[in-house]
Amino acid sequence: MEENNEEQKVTNTEDVKTEVKEPANEAKTETNETVKSSNVKKDYTASKNFFKNFFKTPYDEIKKVAESPKSYFIIILVAFIAWVVANLIDGIIGIADSAVRSLYSNIFTYFKYSLDRVGNLFISILAPAIIIAVIALIIFLFMKNKNKKKGYMTIASTLIVAYIPVISASIISLLGNINTTVAKLTSTYSSFCSVITAVLTYFAIKALYGEEDDNKATITYLITMGIYFGIVFVLKIFGLYI
Repeated sequence: MEENNEEQKVTNTEDVKTEVKEPANEAKTETNETVKSSNVKKDYTASKNFFKNFFKTPYDEIKKVAESPKSYFIIILVAFIAWVVANLIDGIIGIADSAVRSLYSNIFTYFKYSLDRVGNLFISILAPAIIIAVIALIIFLFMKNKNKKKGYMTIASTLIVAYIPVISASIISLLGNINTTVAKLTSTYSSFCSVITAVLTYFAIKALYGEEDDNKATITYLITMGIYFGIVFVLKIFGLYI
């Protein structure tokens, strides 16, 4: 009996390792295939049509990305890079602001604030990748028993498109460093974009699962985001804010 239990434990451990490695391997394979098959002219046309229709039929456009993310390679790549760069610039501005404020404090306080800001800058740069990677992994693992299972990079790509409003808010929010009045405007815009992204993320999850039943899609969305925010809460306990 003990030997059977030990064998079962080993089997379970191997299954967990396989599930963790599978998204990484699929991501590598899909990324290589996407880069090889990328057609700049075709991608540009798809990108132009996407933005024309995005505000008219958002669900349909998200669904198209979920079905063929390779056609939207330029949008996905530019959007993600813009997100990272916006966070980088915001973090650098924060470091500069902290340095100025700490000039009149003692040397220990100055270095403490400087180290904290550098750490925050590093986290803010990684935040886009962490957010997309975690949500994509949750969806990917939930799809284990689906007949039409999507690849990990397909899921991540679709989520990046859903996060375009938040990405635009990250860029616009940089203007908030001008003064408090502008900061209030950009903060309001960021809140509005967060709501839009929440809706688009629902569309993305619905499209990725191929779920036509709105009730089931809503429950799946709530469970997925519930798990995600549970992970975010755990990260906050350890001082990591994304």
